[in-house]
Amino acid sequence: MLRWLLDRCDRDRIRVRLNVLRGSPARRLYERHGFTLETEDPIDVFMVREPTRAGPAD
Repeated sequence: MLRWLLDRCDRDRIRVRLNVLRGSPARRLYERHGFTLETEDPIDVFMVREPTRAGPAD
């Protein structure tokens, strides 16, 4: 589901933001899908993923 969503965002040139709890192993999943650190606070890590240059064709 995540890959499908990110493919759509790439196609439509949409930036995606999310937050994950500090220390959560989910952060590694998002990093593998191109998310990078935007900012963090004592509880959350805020991440962003810019669309890729060329989104997949439908």
